[in-house]
Amino acid sequence: RIGPGRPHRATSMDDLIRKITKDLGVSKDQARGGVVALLRAGQQNLSPKDFKAFVADVPGADKLLQNAPPPSTLSSLAGGIGSLFGGKSAAGRWAGLAASFAELGVDIDTAKKFGPIVIEHVRQHGGEDLVEKIRAALKV
Repeated sequence: RIGPGRPHRATSMDDLIRKITKDLGVSKDQARGGVVALLRAGQQNLSPKDFKAFVADVPGADKLLQNAPPPSTLSSLAGGIGSLFGGKSAAGRWAGLAASFAELGVDIDTAKKFGPIVIEHVRQHGGEDLVEKIRAALKV
């Protein structure tokens, strides 16, 4: 429901994509792909219930995930190999994320800047409880 202080659901994720594009100098496709990669990393590390609540509370996240292409073989393989070496460790998560960002043509230094921008967006649209959930999921 749209009301005072409540952003329009259809534009919120678009706003995030525009901010990432502007702040990091990446293309719209790179920004969208990076956000999808982070959301998928969070999905792997949150309980299904928490992830469903998270996506429902972040305007546009569900639609972005629904419209995203499936993860590539490389990023899935890298995430799987990473998990062999560290379970759900940060190294395991970053292996899959690094592959996803590399496929998008985004260098790792730029990729590491996506998280703080996404977290700030979540804070503005979903509050601190959601920020804590995504921080826990991404271990940031």
